[in-house]
Amino acid sequence: MRKAAAIPDELSGMVIRAADGPDWGVSRGRMRRSDIPRPFHGVAAFDLDPGELTERCRAFAPLLLPGQHFSHVTALGLFGAPLPRGCDEEPLHLSVLFPRTPPRGAGVRGHSLRRLVGATVRGYPVVDPAYAWCQSASLLSREDLVAAGDALVTGPRVRGERTAGVTTIARLAEVAALLHGTPGAAKVAWALPRIRAGVDSRPETLLRLLLVRCRLPEPVVDFEVEVGGGLLLHADLAYPAERIVFDYEGDVHRVDRETWLRDLRRRELFEDAGYRVIRVTAADLFRDPGAFVARIRAVRASRRG
Repeated sequence: MRKAAAIPDELSGMVIRAADGPDWGVSRGRMRRSDIPRPFHGVAAFDLDPGELTERCRAFAPLLLPGQHFSHVTALGLFGAPLPRGCDEEPLHLSVLFPRTPPRGAGVRGHSLRRLVGATVRGYPVVDPAYAWCQSASLLSREDLVAAGDALVTGPRVRGERTAGVTTIARLAEVAALLHGTPGAAKVAWALPRIRAGVDSRPETLLRLLLVRCRLPEPVVDFEVEVGGGLLLHADLAYPAERIVFDYEGDVHRVDRETWLRDLRRRELFEDAGYRVIRVTAADLFRDPGAFVARIRAVRASRRG
């Protein structure tokens, strides 16, 4: 068998229309070879990760037509909202304004909407983040809808100051009222009053909801504590009256030495300021939440004694 022609180096990381291959020095026959990924009909992608949502959106971008917008959970992902495992493997959601025909094809789920407000993120046309959040209610659990909402209304911390999110709780409520009665509206009604600004991760949201579900007081999010030398630290969650703070630890806290050392120092500073630090792991939250909640009840009781 004749060896396949090499792909030009300049195509590395690029997405092109398959028909444009000859313009890049790749023959039509070579473009049909199985070693060139074709994530969508008519598109060739070079060195992209098809399991990553933003990469798949980039792969589809050459096929976007005027008036088409990434929507639903696809738009949430582009806005940086956390999504449960499996959402990255779903077809891309694309919407158009009714009565236009929604896009169809392998790897795409099209929608024709009676209301469509557009925005731009990462250079892509998307629906407004509040609309994307409401649209996703039919696809996400109530808890994950809260986690996505928390992320949308929470901006990063810049030089110690929390910045604005991509939308607001008021905007979410406004759009929820406009879309009342659409699929997922009951979940939207449940999730909306539970959204809080200042939450940095999906596990933080799920932890807060777990504590409330188990009839513990709702902890304060993004709680500020002044520690030694006037330094300000922000706990993920806290019970200020009992001087208890929660810090969720993902895998990076375990495997990255710099993060691990920073966590040790952070815990010392909280404890020197008189706070009990509860370090929460995925096992606490997902494997045996009952035992974890019982431990929190005991810690709270001891702090009140």
